[in-house]
Order: sequence, then structure tokens, then C-alpha cells
Amino acid sequence: MGRLFDKFGPKWLVIIGLAIVTVVLFMYTGITPTTTLGKIITLHVFMMIGISMIMMPAQTNGLNQLPPDFYPHGTAIMNTLQQVSGAIGTAVAVSILSAGQTRFLSGVTNPESPENQLAGFTSGVQNAFVFALVLAVIGLITSLFVKRVKVGAQQGQQGPMH
Repeated sequence: MGRLFDKFGPKWLVIIGLAIVTVVLFMYTGITPTTTLGKIITLHVFMMIGISMIMMPAQTNGLNQLPPDFYPHGTAIMNTLQQVSGAIGTAVAVSILSAGQTRFLSGVTNPESPENQLAGFTSGVQNAFVFALVLAVIGLITSLFVKRVKVGAQQGQQGPMH
């Protein structure tokens, strides 16, 4: 991705990466207990390719906006935000999964049956992927506004540490 970033900049990598992630998440919303392991693994591989096309170019482009003296601080902030947002996103997704499962099971006559438990869990998983899909679509729309920042564009500025 580094070479592609240098050649094409962040915008097209992020847009294509988010498009891939959006398509994969859309396909994940239709996951069922009969979905093959091969399909899940293939979708996951494409998801990781899409994410690699998003994360490095977006973070590099963001850090390039800082004066070099602030790169360590920017990196620390980006890593912290990534960890915090990942934890929050996971908590929200699990909450959506649980709520979807509960909603499904409240509408069946025998919520204790293994078939209904599996169907309820599947419904919750699908809801969680719909949540992720909505976030990916928002990200895809936002990515249309990404602009390339040249390294050193801020180098003439003096930061507060000087």
C-alpha cells in the first residue's frame, strides 16, 4: 500500500478500500448458519485488503498535515483514538447483536429451542453487520472529500514547542 500511496495518493486507495469493505459488509448482512466456511474466509480476506487500503493511507495523510516535530504526538493520538474507537465500536456492535437476538426470541413461541436460539443469534449478527455497513457507507461518502497533503507542506511553520 505504501507504493500505491506514493503513486496515487490517499484518496483513491481510501475510496476503493471503503468500497471493498462496504461490499463485503453488505454480503455479511446475509450470513446464515448454512454459510460456508470458505465464503466467510474469502469475505474476511477481502475485508482485510479493504481495511489495509483505508488505514495506512488515511493515517499517513493525516500525519502529513503535522509539522515533523509533532509526528510522535500525532502517532500517539491516532493510536489511542484507534484503540478507543475500536473498543466503543465492538461494544456497540455486541449490544446491537444482543438486542437483535432478544428481539427475535421475543417473537417466537419457543425461545429456548436450539433452532430458535441459532436463528436469534443469526438475526443479531446480521443486525450488527448492518450497523457496520452503515458506518462504512458514511466513511465511503466522507472519503470522497479526502485531499492529498504533501509531506513538508507545514515545515516552514513554527509550532508551540519552538
